[in-house]
Amino acid sequence: MAIVTINMRNGRTDEQKRRFASSLLDVISSATGEPRGNVFLVIQESRGIDFVEDDRHLPDFGAPAAEF
Repeated sequence: MAIVTINMRNGRTDEQKRRFASSLLDVISSATGEPRGNVFLVIQESRGIDFVEDDRHLPDFGAPAAEF
C-alpha cells in the first residue's frame, strides 16, 4: 500500500479537491503499477501564511498576492 500526503494552501472547493485526488490517484497508479485501491491519499490544508517561498509568506489559494 502506498501512502501519499499532499500539503496545500486553503481555498480550494471540495469539488476541486475531489478532481485533484482522482487525477493524482490515476497518475500514481499508472507510474507505480499499484492499483488505485491500494493508494491512501491524505490532503492536509493550511493557511497560506504557513507556506514560505523565497522569504515571502504566500496568500491562501485564490487570494490576491498583494495582501502579503
